[in-house]
Amino acid sequence: MKSQRGSVTVIAVVMLLFLMIIAVAWLPMMTMEKTAASSDYREQQAWYAAEAGYKRAVAALENKNNEWWWITPENYIQTSDSMNLGHLSLDGNKVDQEKIWYAVGIMKGTLDISGTYTPEDNVAYQITSIGSCQGIRKVIRKVYTLGDNGETGGGEEGGGEEVLDLPGLIQAGGTVTITNNQAGNLNGDLYGSGFFDSSGKQFADGHTQGAYPNTLKTHIPDYVFQKGNYENLNAMPYDEWTRTLDGSKNYFWDMSDYKNNWLTIVAEKSSGMTVFVDNSKGRFIGTIKGPTAGDPVTFIFTSDIEVNAPITGNVRIFAAKDFTFDNQAAAGLIMFMSNGEMKIMGQINKGFLSSDKNMTIANQSFYGQAQVRGYFKTTGTIHFDDSVLKAKGFTVPKGMS
Repeated sequence: MKSQRGSVTVIAVVMLLFLMIIAVAWLPMMTMEKTAASSDYREQQAWYAAEAGYKRAVAALENKNNEWWWITPENYIQTSDSMNLGHLSLDGNKVDQEKIWYAVGIMKGTLDISGTYTPEDNVAYQITSIGSCQGIRKVIRKVYTLGDNGETGGGEEGGGEEVLDLPGLIQAGGTVTITNNQAGNLNGDLYGSGFFDSSGKQFADGHTQGAYPNTLKTHIPDYVFQKGNYENLNAMPYDEWTRTLDGSKNYFWDMSDYKNNWLTIVAEKSSGMTVFVDNSKGRFIGTIKGPTAGDPVTFIFTSDIEVNAPITGNVRIFAAKDFTFDNQAAAGLIMFMSNGEMKIMGQINKGFLSSDKNMTIANQSFYGQAQVRGYFKTTGTIHFDDSVLKAKGFTVPKGMS
């Protein structure tokens, strides 16, 4: 009996040691689980805070509020400058930044909303909302078009297109200068803040109409240049000299494969299709052949671009930055729109030009219409022709401002 009692004691001690070993082994795992659960909680709360900020921004825009004391400038949003972020709690009141909070920035084009600004219908606003919980941050960034009402596939992501109806030959937010002998003999109206001929004298004839009566829409919304907003983008077919596009496909072209040689892009069957170009190289030399009928093919360039290529057919080009059409000719219906400077050195027979900064037409004739936020200057012959904006498919991105 004594030996049996001793055996039971040994077994009990062994079992106790075994349980202690398991407990010690589980302690780190339990700690990790607790840490992970805490992290998940903070991430979820940060998302809730970011969503609260975004929804508040949308509601304020829809209600056309004119008090924006709670908005954070974009430069602080970009740098995550905690000292200058407008920290707000989930109920919209000011809060200690160590707790759960959000900060929101809203931009119209390149300008921050602030002060007593009143939101405008059919304008695209970029909303950035940062949510934070105990050091973990989440960010929501979307383009919201006020007054979209779902007609173009949803206001929150931006998208869709609209008809742009402009009168006259030139609409300019700045100065119109014509340096050749057309001074005083224009066949289309000029709208702008000042009108000067080659001698530096101001125009005095009936074609100068003063400031453009409506708001110029020259800034292309940011969503147009975000690849993620385009579905079913196919890789650009590779060939060193000629790239023929399937008429039923949209394409993505990373220009890093371009060898700076003369390249022909055949898009004659690509009516209504899009080619999204990440143009790491700022110059394209070659030929662009668009559809000869129907909707245009659209090329989207994300950086400064110089196009030194004859263009035929119906073609639209949207440029995120500076755009130059070099000393070539464009035949067909042509739309060039840029958020940067625009310089046209080639001949365009039927065109529409738009620049969010300044525009120059140099040394060639131009038939069409133009709008520009800055100054307009031409050293060539210009003639009024509204064929492009009246043609099917030559609409502009919805939400321009």
